Amino acid sequence: MNDGLIINARHNLTWYVRLGSDATTAMMWAGWLYLWRPLMQMLILLNSWGASFRMTATKVLCNTPTLSLEGSIIALLGTSSTLLLWSLLPSKQVKSAHQVSTLRDYARHFELPEQQIRLGRDTSVCVVHHDAEGKITHIETVEKLAL
Repeated sequence: MNDGLIINARHNLTWYVRLGSDATTAMMWAGWLYLWRPLMQMLILLNSWGASFRMTATKVLCNTPTLSLEGSIIALLGTSSTLLLWSLLPSKQVKSAHQVSTLRDYARHFELPEQQIRLGRDTSVCVVHHDAEGKITHIETVEKLAL
């Protein structure tokens, strides 16, 4: 996975920086799960078959917690393990890496002299002229005006 767009330099970090990062990530996941707690409470209350409407409304209005600390820990561990298993799934890999085009390749493709492309790259402002079909006819370099 060294050729991907995501830079993973975790191995360059010290152990205590990695530990801090992992602890922060775990706290953020716990906070995210805590924000979902009212919805889970409402679903648990709606799924309780034996409760009457009045008792359900009283519980919702009084905001009595129905999820215990153990339930929250199980939810956190379940979410974490699901994400770890998800990361092990095979992803779509690039079969062949994109070849780096050289200046000569660009000149051959656009049918322009290499010097014109090099000057266009080196200047901060350039104008690219096209014909009616959209083909590049030439690149004009513009010197920046001094204020």
